[in-house]
Amino acid sequence: MTSLIKSYGKGLTGLFVGLTAIWIVLMILVPTLRMVDRAFIYEDRGGEVAMLALEIDRLYTEKFSLEQELLVLDAAETPSTDSVGVPSVGVPSVGAGLPSPSLTPSPSAAPSPPVPSVGVPSVGVPSPGAGGTPRDRTALEGRIATLEGRIATLEAQETDGSEIKGVETSYSLRNFTDMSAIHVEIFLMTLLYALCVTLLCFVVCYPVAYAAASMPTAEKLTLMMVGLVIPYAINELLRIFSWVMILEKQGILNWVFDAVGLIDFEAGEGIRFVASNGAVFTVMVYAYILFMVFPIYNTIDTLDRNQIEAARDLGASTWRIHFRVVIPHAKPGIAVGSIMTFMLSAGSIAVPEIVGRGLHPDWFSQLIYRRFFEADSWYEGSAYSLALLVACVIFILANMAIFKVGIRDIAK
Repeated sequence: MTSLIKSYGKGLTGLFVGLTAIWIVLMILVPTLRMVDRAFIYEDRGGEVAMLALEIDRLYTEKFSLEQELLVLDAAETPSTDSVGVPSVGVPSVGAGLPSPSLTPSPSAAPSPPVPSVGVPSVGVPSPGAGGTPRDRTALEGRIATLEGRIATLEAQETDGSEIKGVETSYSLRNFTDMSAIHVEIFLMTLLYALCVTLLCFVVCYPVAYAAASMPTAEKLTLMMVGLVIPYAINELLRIFSWVMILEKQGILNWVFDAVGLIDFEAGEGIRFVASNGAVFTVMVYAYILFMVFPIYNTIDTLDRNQIEAARDLGASTWRIHFRVVIPHAKPGIAVGSIMTFMLSAGSIAVPEIVGRGLHPDWFSQLIYRRFFEADSWYEGSAYSLALLVACVIFILANMAIFKVGIRDIAK
């Protein structure tokens, strides 16, 4: 703090510290505490009002689809004006021998499913039947109006019954204890997968970091660093999709195999590399390689080269020099790189979701996403997120114990 005040003055230092404190509180502490609170709230969705809420959500989704269809219809039509200046909506007249559109559903239309537990009367919302979905504006507007009426009815019943029945919440450990066996298995396997990605990153990045730290001139080092950084100027999603194009069954890698005669595309041959976690590991190593390279490089760069020369003069082999001199000196960088790579891998959603979706075992991050945004169960999602956070914290502490480094060493 004293050095900051000497360098930037009390005003800028106070502003920096204040903004940092606000960022920590708003972006880290408050969301984390809210997640912890929700993780221990159990939501009982067995109430009748909960069933009403699900039905209302379904109706809103159907209404939105119809509104989008109406917008497409409006965009496709070219409005014309008749002699009295009234815009024509393209509804065929009865005199032309065509039936006039009716807002009353035909007997053949399938009625929407009722909500039996609360006695909601079916209002007969028409759905696409054998005759296809009506494409004229009048029929679409009629269906939307019918849906709005039913939504209003169900929302009124939901409001009337919300005081005595519905979704019940209480503090409990059931979000953790009720986790299914398959979800526990996915959780443990995700930790193992993230550990594999971390080890692969170290194997790939350590030689690169050592080579960068051993560059004889600044020009060569700059050229190497630019070569490492340039690919990451592209958006992460684009980098992931590029790997999908390489590893798919009709991808570039199989095209190369076909060109050299190893497989025959015309016979339907080809290897679907994306159907395994190995492809996910490969893409993750590529995505997070810089988070391992730079910490290791920063520590190796501070190593006195005389120690390496002394070990070589004493007859040490290359492997012994690395294991007895370089790696012990680089332990803080290895620890930082391992922590960052492990946490990014364990929490990644884009890579396992895009690379061979449905063709390889799920990752726990995918389960968390589905709890939040597909199952609409924020309490279970918070519990799953907290479990993953605790596992990552344990890994950090174990990593620091294994490498025998502290916070001060990591900060350096």
